[in-house]
Amino acid sequence: MSTRAPSAAVLAARSRWAGSSAAGAVRWEWFTKNVVNKVNLTMNERVKIATELLKSKITQNLSTAVTVGVGPKGGRVVTNRSKPGEYPHAETATLLRGIFSVVQQNIDGSSEGFVGTPHDYGLILETKLNRSFLVRTLNEEANNLGLVLTAPMKD
Repeated sequence: MSTRAPSAAVLAARSRWAGSSAAGAVRWEWFTKNVVNKVNLTMNERVKIATELLKSKITQNLSTAVTVGVGPKGGRVVTNRSKPGEYPHAETATLLRGIFSVVQQNIDGSSEGFVGTPHDYGLILETKLNRSFLVRTLNEEANNLGLVLTAPMKD
């Protein structure tokens, strides 16, 4: 049995194959990073949309104004304040105007959205007076928010 050296054509083919393999790995790595970046960007945009949707619904739920009339002695009388279990009614609209949303992208590429109010009485309404407007709206909109966050991604 004799061992012959591979022909020039075989050596050239092996060289091309080895070179294309390395180039393919580099291209694959770039492609993977590109896809991960697009997915993270898409999820970040989806979190922004979901956060704004929630903020919009909260402000809509807070937009019922109280009725102000004139009392028997000429003073101002508020006649339809919110009752326990209802959304708070707007008298000064300070709570309504104070609703904020923030989206932050974490170091790992994930995104988090926050919706809230800076006003102390918002917390009191939410937790102590049974006039939940943040958690209640989140629960009511959970399906719509889920659709925004989990819909198929398009290129």
